Amino acid sequence: MHNIEKSADTQIERFTQREETLLHTDFSQSPTLLDGFLHPELFEISPIGSYTSRSEIVNWLLAKSPTQRWHLSQFKVVELAADTMLVCYQANSISDGVVKATGSLRSSIWRFHDQQWRLQFHQATKN
Repeated sequence: MHNIEKSADTQIERFTQREETLLHTDFSQSPTLLDGFLHPELFEISPIGSYTSRSEIVNWLLAKSPTQRWHLSQFKVVELAADTMLVCYQANSISDGVVKATGSLRSSIWRFHDQQWRLQFHQATKN
């Protein structure tokens, strides 16, 4: 059985770090690192309302600009089960050091799988 820290601040810190790592890491240099973050059954609902498969998400993560940065804020973490967390936050892209006023409200479901937290579901809604 795994030991999951129950502190809300610890949970927010843990999942903020995992979300930021997914967005900011240049996985093209080490694509196998993605397996430590992505659940085998991962899928996404895109901002335009379509389903995105795990392989499409992997392709996006490998092709994204390594210099693109995001400002993540307003984190909420809700324990759905001992091994399942819902993470919601606001994401705004940063351009020339300036955080864009518009962005997306995001939700992720993270599952504890093979001894680590892995992203199983993601949705982004533009705002």
